[in-house]
Amino acid sequence: MTEYTFIAAIAGVLLVGAMSPGPSFLVVAQNALSKSRAHGVATALGTGLGVAIFAILASFGVTALIETVPSAYLVFKILGGAYLLYLAVRIWRGASEPLITEVSEGEKQTTLLQAFMLGLVTQTSNPKTALVIAGIFAAFVPSEPPQHTTALVAVIAFIIDFSWYALVAISLSLPKSRGVYQRAKAGFDRTAALFLGAVGVKLLMSRID
Repeated sequence: MTEYTFIAAIAGVLLVGAMSPGPSFLVVAQNALSKSRAHGVATALGTGLGVAIFAILASFGVTALIETVPSAYLVFKILGGAYLLYLAVRIWRGASEPLITEVSEGEKQTTLLQAFMLGLVTQTSNPKTALVIAGIFAAFVPSEPPQHTTALVAVIAFIIDFSWYALVAISLSLPKSRGVYQRAKAGFDRTAALFLGAVGVKLLMSRID
């Protein structure tokens, strides 16, 4: 089992990365607060799957290709930036809507599948996540990795990311948290929208790097 000791270092880096505030945190928090605990957890499930997908791609050198081929990285950043801007506009437009309206009216209720897809697309549209995973493989995975390394890292990445964001969703969906959010909904949503928009603009503006 000693050949798998590098997994501990990978797990530590993944945990720190998951806990760092970013677009994934905002979409999980926003769904947990404005909709329900289940929606927040579903979003966390999507972000976790996104990290696992990047881990599998990294094992085949796909994310390293994105980093080393300027045109591929350019397309990835443009698509990711555009999606984050779209998401920011959606959140901003809904900021003034009362929480009771979002929760009670069936036609405005986001499904769990939509919440899951939001987490998945948000995670996979972020080039930073891809490059972090590629860097982890380059730094910690041996040149001749033991059997099942790819599957093991992908599973660990999923468990860590999903567990952290599920904890965030559960904590923020508590009645006290939702009460605070309901009183400050417009400010919270607009701050989240501005942050996502800023990240999106940064990705688009950095395309010439």
